[in-house]
Amino acid sequence: MTAGTHENPARETARARPTPGAAPHSEGPARPPGEGEGVPVAVHRKTLLGTVVATALTVVGGVAVTPAASAAPPGASPTYTVTVGAKGTWNNPDDTPAASYIDKDGTFYYQQSHSLYGATASRQWNFFTGGDFDTATRSSAISDAADPADPQDSNNDTTKRCNNSPTGKEATFPPAGSGYSQRNFCDLAGVWVDPDTGDWYGLVHNEFTPQPFGDGIHYDAIDFAVSTNQGRTWTIKNHVITSPYSTVRGDENAFPQQTYYYGDGDPRLFVDTASGYFYVYYGSRVVEKGGTWKAFQAHVARAPISSKMAPGSWHKWYDGSWSQPGVGGKESNMVPVGAGSTTGYTPPAKEYDPKNSGTVSRQVAAGTMPPTSPLFVMDITYDAYLGLYIGEPQAVNQDGSEPQHYYATRDLSTQKWFPIGDTGSGYTTASWYRWFLDGANRTSSAIVGKTFRSYCSFGCSEGSSSEYVDVTIGSSSPAAPVKAGRTYRIASGDGRSLAQAAHGSATTSRARATGSGLDAWTFTPDGDGSYRIANAATGGLLGVDATTTAGRAWGARPTVTAAPPGGPSVGQQWFVIPSTPAGKGATRTYRLVNRYSGLVIGLSSHAGRLAETTPVRSWTDTSGSSVGGARTAAEQTLTLTPRPAPHGHGHGHGHGHRGGHGHGAGSRAGR
Repeated sequence: MTAGTHENPARETARARPTPGAAPHSEGPARPPGEGEGVPVAVHRKTLLGTVVATALTVVGGVAVTPAASAAPPGASPTYTVTVGAKGTWNNPDDTPAASYIDKDGTFYYQQSHSLYGATASRQWNFFTGGDFDTATRSSAISDAADPADPQDSNNDTTKRCNNSPTGKEATFPPAGSGYSQRNFCDLAGVWVDPDTGDWYGLVHNEFTPQPFGDGIHYDAIDFAVSTNQGRTWTIKNHVITSPYSTVRGDENAFPQQTYYYGDGDPRLFVDTASGYFYVYYGSRVVEKGGTWKAFQAHVARAPISSKMAPGSWHKWYDGSWSQPGVGGKESNMVPVGAGSTTGYTPPAKEYDPKNSGTVSRQVAAGTMPPTSPLFVMDITYDAYLGLYIGEPQAVNQDGSEPQHYYATRDLSTQKWFPIGDTGSGYTTASWYRWFLDGANRTSSAIVGKTFRSYCSFGCSEGSSSEYVDVTIGSSSPAAPVKAGRTYRIASGDGRSLAQAAHGSATTSRARATGSGLDAWTFTPDGDGSYRIANAATGGLLGVDATTTAGRAWGARPTVTAAPPGGPSVGQQWFVIPSTPAGKGATRTYRLVNRYSGLVIGLSSHAGRLAETTPVRSWTDTSGSSVGGARTAAEQTLTLTPRPAPHGHGHGHGHGHRGGHGHGAGSRAGR
């Protein structure tokens, strides 16, 4: 969310650009002046919202980049290339990244918010729906919905909702004459749909208790909210991630020196298929009293998805472990692994301490506070081609001259992010609100292929306020979770095997192997991180109908059909996601994620759902809801056991092979 300037925090009429050379500010397109770095140039918000750069452009960003030995993942030193393709049109920038998700009936949505500071300014949680990101339009049915019991609490005016939330009730109003009109401003920023009930859960970014030390800033905190009616009404439940320090107005005991701690905000939610955790990347800032923010720190917290965002389930990453509670716990500042750090975080002795005297610059120079982190407000995704999680943070240099940097890690449990390259001088950006989108399905930010869309709202390239660019990250050692052309038995944790039905294109599951080949499957890479999975007996491809919303509805049954003439449809492409580490006697397990729906294969003995596609879960549903249906994690936790292919069918991948790319044109055949 954007923070206001010292003189004019209300932003209903203007959005400001940072002065060249200004420190990064993420959720703050308006940088408070008066710090010797110039006053931002005001740009009318209405103009920005209507201006989109859609010029076709192709540049190559940098050459192959080899991380330093200390920055490379253990036991490997691959090289990476980052290539930027054409710019595309994005018409709806707002004050948060656009968070995409698919509802239980297969309907695609994305959500974004703003909460401006002026008395009559706009404060809205907006929802868009359609076939995919390119066709989605604003849903007035949800975006304009109000609580029937309290019509003042509505998605198109969240003023009352924010002021009466858990954070709002603890907040205090600003001094008289302030441009901040409320005690709390809140944005919905990231939505997850509960597989047990279909309820919508979201993180809420709060900006509260404005101008706590006579400055132009405020505190930040993160709550969570729940909607039981598909987003029409929301209840903000409780805090989940809050400052390790006081957020009381003018608390000189907590902040006895020249600075104070802004708190925790700007969440970037990631739902991890492999581990069963929510990960939230968020930021904090150090503010000089009576002045402005000066240093920007990057943090991460996680919680088991099974806990459904409950406050006590969150733990912050601190000093190399998930040891601190989300509410009030200590938090490590994250930094890239490389020449400057072997751990990926600032040592505790060098973290910010409000008892230390001096300005921010003096404390940074003295080594008692870290400088701005290159990982500040990083959004992440899983890149199936690389077999790595990748992230794209905000630029440290906010004058627009910095390339977009990319970082990667193999394991989110250890948070060691190493550089894999950048976009080079041909594509530079301040990069305020970023998110990934898979270019084949155009609905998911959770898993992407070799080429993906990198979206930007505000602070984009060449002064643009909204755009996306196609980015391709190549590797000298791409991931190979299965052996190309090998045939496997696909079995659940309950021992049931996926099979094509004896007659027709339907799929089923069987309690034991048949030896007919109908329960054997051949995996062939598409060259972009996805796989086609062919039945060894018939040669048909496993998939769902990518021409209808029903194909991505929960419980959609996979079928086995021929590929279209242009190659496998996006519904016939699968991401093979390892879900447990190999070694130490463990049997590696996987989830098979359909690229069109984002759902995974589930196998059970229940009639009516012997084989289905269903949301990722790492727990057993005990809600009693018909939505969850008592489904278990074992149903979708799969083992892949090599099997010989039946004679005459071999690899079974002759249906529309596309030369091993499959990440762009033709991947949505028949859609």
